[in-house]
Amino acid sequence: MNTKKYNVSFITLGCKVNQYETDLMMKRFVDRGYNVCDFKEKADICVVNSCSVTNMSTRKTRQCLSRAKKKCGIVVLAGCYAQEISKEEKLENVDIIIGNQEKNNIVDIVEEYLEKNNNKKIVYKVSEIGKQKRYIQEQNLFAGRQIRESVKIEDGCNNFCSYCIIPYVRGRVRSRNIDEILQEIKNLVKSGVGEVVLVGIEIASYGKDLEEDISMIDVIEKVAKIDGLKRIRLGSIEPRILTDENIERMAKIDKLCPHFHISVQSLDNDVLKRMNRKYTREDIFKIVDKIRESFKDPAFTCDIIVGFPKETDDEFENTIEGVKRVGFYEVHAFKYSKRKWTVAAKMDNQVDGVIAQKRSEELIALAKHQKQEYMKKYIDKEVDVLIESKKDNIAAGYTPNYIMVNIDTNEDVVGKMVKVKLEKIDKDIMLGKLI
Repeated sequence: MNTKKYNVSFITLGCKVNQYETDLMMKRFVDRGYNVCDFKEKADICVVNSCSVTNMSTRKTRQCLSRAKKKCGIVVLAGCYAQEISKEEKLENVDIIIGNQEKNNIVDIVEEYLEKNNNKKIVYKVSEIGKQKRYIQEQNLFAGRQIRESVKIEDGCNNFCSYCIIPYVRGRVRSRNIDEILQEIKNLVKSGVGEVVLVGIEIASYGKDLEEDISMIDVIEKVAKIDGLKRIRLGSIEPRILTDENIERMAKIDKLCPHFHISVQSLDNDVLKRMNRKYTREDIFKIVDKIRESFKDPAFTCDIIVGFPKETDDEFENTIEGVKRVGFYEVHAFKYSKRKWTVAAKMDNQVDGVIAQKRSEELIALAKHQKQEYMKKYIDKEVDVLIESKKDNIAAGYTPNYIMVNIDTNEDVVGKMVKVKLEKIDKDIMLGKLI
C-alpha cells in the first residue's frame, strides 16, 4: 500500500500518559510512511486520543470528534472513552473505535479499514482491558520533540476509589520493564532531551505486579545514573509511597526536582473515607512536613475534587483549611463528576451543581493567591532554569520547583541549564535575567 499520500493528524485529551501514547502512535504512522500533520491542516485521517475521567472530558471528546469529522475523511476514536463505548452503541462522527491496548496496533487497524474501503460500518476494536496482565509496548521512543518529555513507566490502577472510572478503562497495575525504561530515556537524552517526567496511571504502584523486588523509588535511582540527563520530574503520585524512608532516599537524588504533585482529592477525613482513599489529612500534613525537612524549597501541587456526594460546608471548609496549611503552589480543582460503574454514582445526597461550582471557584481563587505568594518569595533570588523553548528573544523554561520563567536574551540557550536572577512576577510566570 502506498501510504505516503496519507496525512494523519492527532488530538490528545487528558493526562500526560495519553500524550506519551499519542507520541508513540505518531511514530508508528511515520515508520509506515504516513505524514503526520497539525490538526489545523487538512488530513485524511484524524486520531482523537480520548479521556473519560470526568463528564466534561467525555463531552470535550465528542466535540473533538465532531470537529475532526468536518475536516478529515477518517476519524479514529482511541483510548479511555473508547473503552466505555459498547459495540452496540451508536456514536456519530467516528469510523474506527480502538481501546487502550489496541493503540499498539493502530496502523494495522487503519490499513485494514483502508484496504476494505469500509466506509459505512464502524470498525470496533476494543479488548477487555481488565484481563490484560502484563505491560505491553511494542516499541520505544527514540527521539524527543521537546526538551522535557514524559516517559511512561506503568499502566493501570488497583485502587478502585469510589468516584473513579480509571481501573475500568485502564485495567490493573502493569509495570514496564526497567531495562526498557532506561533504554528509552538514554535514547531521548541522546536526541537532546534534558528532563524526563516519569508518568503512569498510578506510578506509586510500580513493581507490585512484578516478581522482582523493585519500586518507583528504585526506578528513579536508576534513571538518575543516566549520563547527560539533567533532571527527573515525577507525575502524579499517591501519598502512600511517600514514607519517611522513601522521602529520605529521594532527597539523595540530585537530579530529582523538588516538585511533588500529590493525588490528594480532599482534605477532610470523612470525605476521604467515602472516596475509599487510604490516608487521612493528618497523613498528608506529615508527608509535607517531612518533605520540607528533606528538600530545599519544595513545591506542592495537587488534584482536589469538590462537591463529592454528601460533602457538607464544614467538610469543604476542612479542605480549604488544609490547602492553606500545606500552601499548595497549584491546585487542579475538579467538580465531582458522576461516572458509570463507580460506587459514588449510586450514593445518596449528590451535591447540587450550583454549590459545587461555588466551592470550585473559591478553591481556585485560593490556589491563585497561594501561587502568587509562593512566587513572591523568589523575587531577587538566583535559580537554575532549564530552557525549553525560545521565540524571538524570549526564552522560556522552568525552575526545579516548577516556576515558569521567561528571559529576554539573544543567546542560544535552548536545552541548556542557565543561572537566572528572578526579578518580578508577570501573571503566572516570573521574569528574570541571565547571570
